[in-house]
Amino acid sequence: MATRQRAEATGKPASPGAALAVSWRGKRFTLPNPQEFPLEALEAEEEGKHLTALKLILGLDQYTKWRGLASTAADAEDFSAVVMKELGRGNL
Repeated sequence: MATRQRAEATGKPASPGAALAVSWRGKRFTLPNPQEFPLEALEAEEEGKHLTALKLILGLDQYTKWRGLASTAADAEDFSAVVMKELGRGNL
């Protein structure tokens, strides 16, 4: 259960500074609060280097775990959709 879902289930709002936990393909990934994303990740995203940004946000260990599960552009889009939904962004 992700942090936001757990907070909703218990009736306690998640801390705005809390990390974000998502499950994807049976594995758990923890991302920092968006306000704590490294500036290098934001710069990479602006330059269109989406996977570099993801690597910087996840960290090398989690990125390696994710990369072992993802092999196509569709996989990257699916993971991104899961993260964006958890962040409450996007139209999912």
